[in-house]
Amino acid sequence: MTAVVRPLAATAVLVLVVLGLAPPFARAVGGPLVTETFTGATAHEGFRAFGSACLTGADEIATALPPGLHDLGGCSARTRQGPVPPAGADGRGFLQLTDASTDQAAAVLFDQVVPSAQGLSVTFEQWQYGSTTTTGGRRPADGIAFFLTGEDAQLTAPGAFGGSLGYAQKLPDGDPSRPFLPGVDDGYLGIGLDALGNYFGDWELRGDGCPADGRSPAGTGFRVPEPDKITVRGPGDGTEGYCFLTSTSTNLDRTTPPWDSTLPFSLRSDVTTVPADPAAAEAVLRPVRRTVTVTVTPAPDPVVVVSLARGDEAAVEVLRFDAPSPVPDGYKFGFSASTGQFTDVHLLRNVVIESVQPVQSLTLEKTVVGSGPYLPGDDVRYRYDVVNTGYATVEDLVVTDDRIDTVRCEATRLEPVTEAPRNATTCSGTYRVRAADGEAGEVVNTAVASAEQGGVTSNRDDAVVRVDVPAPGPTPEPTASSAAPPPPTAPDDGAEAGDPPADARDADEAGADGLPGAGAPAGVLAAAVAGVVLVVVGGSLLLVHRRRHGSP
Repeated sequence: MTAVVRPLAATAVLVLVVLGLAPPFARAVGGPLVTETFTGATAHEGFRAFGSACLTGADEIATALPPGLHDLGGCSARTRQGPVPPAGADGRGFLQLTDASTDQAAAVLFDQVVPSAQGLSVTFEQWQYGSTTTTGGRRPADGIAFFLTGEDAQLTAPGAFGGSLGYAQKLPDGDPSRPFLPGVDDGYLGIGLDALGNYFGDWELRGDGCPADGRSPAGTGFRVPEPDKITVRGPGDGTEGYCFLTSTSTNLDRTTPPWDSTLPFSLRSDVTTVPADPAAAEAVLRPVRRTVTVTVTPAPDPVVVVSLARGDEAAVEVLRFDAPSPVPDGYKFGFSASTGQFTDVHLLRNVVIESVQPVQSLTLEKTVVGSGPYLPGDDVRYRYDVVNTGYATVEDLVVTDDRIDTVRCEATRLEPVTEAPRNATTCSGTYRVRAADGEAGEVVNTAVASAEQGGVTSNRDDAVVRVDVPAPGPTPEPTASSAAPPPPTAPDDGAEAGDPPADARDADEAGADGLPGAGAPAGVLAAAVAGVVLVVVGGSLLLVHRRRHGSP
């Protein structure tokens, strides 16, 4: 299936919209975080498979599925026991966790964080049917679990299978000579849809290390389990914890049976055959689906509510309890299922993970308006495109740029993504290039958008512009007027040192004949002569100018 992924802000959440058949159940008041129908030949790559988990919408493969964690793809021909849906049913497929073989273990894990402060609602359709067990009577087993872990969990494998449903720990058959199998890493909450009933009990050392008020009323000794319960276990890691929290059972305050189920109907259906035609198979299975909704209200004091519906019937609340403390900052999640000595086919479809509170999320894209390179003193203009990709209105939008004092936005209130284009705005800012930028050869600046007084922030985006330094001009050649005067020459006319030069003496002598400046010092005479020359030349130039312009 084709997926569209919206970016995550630092305080926001991942928004994944997987296109496909619309699920037949209502959305929460918040926004979708993950939506996957599992009807196609592929699923979003965020889901990783473990064990026998596969897609019936994909073509069947002849080889065995890889052990451990692997990509989610087609089902193996070796895991097609019992009344499983037909393979290659693209558009009408299912997520098959197990077929009806014995000792099967499977999970799909989503190793990305959902913030606990926004709460969480998960809705999914599940099927448990088609047991092939005949020894000791038809006893379907084991069940399906939906579980949450802390945000730091290494979600590469589920917990122990069998009665632990892929969440809790397990010492197989209670035999101390066998390896003690750990539960899921950093487990927080395990909701077990326990068709057989073993998840209800603490045998096989489930809940090992738990205090008295965290133990199952059924105790640690093996008992014939009461079927059809939704049982909840709490935090655990490795082989310790996963304590019993509550269950849809009578007599939880007693340590003696019976502990009958309080569910209004069975978690299972009585389907025994499934047609080979995809449309016919869907027609048989759809009416008997069980739709489960688990809601965890926002931290810091979350409450967990579990509701159950059969077919097209209205959902019924079957559990409500306080979530365990401490509450992690974020959740990861997964689905698991298993068979043992007894079997069932376990299927999932139409998984929707939503926030309880509306999601706020911003994206920022920064661009340079114009082209460089720039010089010191030039103005560089920037454009900032801000989009609200969340499902709640954000207000008090501000864009901060580490090199610009003021960035102005056309709007400071952005509507939810469902009200585009009013969920987007454009901002602008200007930076004047400095001399130091020229020396560095570039300007690098980074911007981030925020809203709700910093409660919502975008990605950080930067821009780089080239800055050149002006080349120095050529050095001018010296002119005659700027040349240094020649050094004085030695007197060669018989004059004594310190006497005026010969030309000055000649001028004095000429003055005696009645020329201007007669008897005047040589310097004064030279100035007078220069003045006369300037007057004559100036008059000539004025006459020429007037003649060229037709002046009389």
